[in-house]
Amino acid sequence: MPRLLHALFFVVAASQASAERCSAVVNGSEIVVDSENFTTFADDVKRREKLLSWPSRKWNEAWGSPPACNSGVLYDYLATTVPTEEIATYCLTSTEDDGYFLIPGPRNFRGLCRKTVCERVNTTVDETTEISKSIAQGATKVLTEPGGARAIAHQSGALILSGSAGTITANLASTGSTMMTALSAPAVLAAAGVSVLAVGGTVFMCRR
Repeated sequence: MPRLLHALFFVVAASQASAERCSAVVNGSEIVVDSENFTTFADDVKRREKLLSWPSRKWNEAWGSPPACNSGVLYDYLATTVPTEEIATYCLTSTEDDGYFLIPGPRNFRGLCRKTVCERVNTTVDETTEISKSIAQGATKVLTEPGGARAIAHQSGALILSGSAGTITANLASTGSTMMTALSAPAVLAAAGVSVLAVGGTVFMCRR
């Protein structure tokens, strides 16, 4: 009987845990989110509970696999890594291999990007390092000049440089030919806004 009760306890606990937590791949890493704390999807993020650490704690295998997070929970969760006054200009996008990212761009009611498209840039290790350094330095300097690029270092570990294709090119001119080739593509040059995302040793080119 004690064993039966013990087993029953784990079944109930696992069910409750699965209902309260969800999993997702974010910035190339699998995370588990306490979903009950991130269900107030709205533009105003001031009342949202802030993250205690990044990434979220690892899932305990004894509980089984948690369900996949929906876009509303993920947007709320990632919103805590962006300054409150800026979150209204961000949207949630994803790639097949690296999961979800929070990047500048217009969003739909689910928080997903309406126009922004991101593609991986096949940079070398040296180029990736230089790009990350350049964005990190820009974020430290807080680039906010009118018409210029804006560099942001997220709490999630993502580094983003946003602006026009021309301003991005000027800021990353010394980072390697692969990046310059990506920035000179017709679709990028014609985009309303461009962002270069460096996260987890990977670089993405995003345009809208």
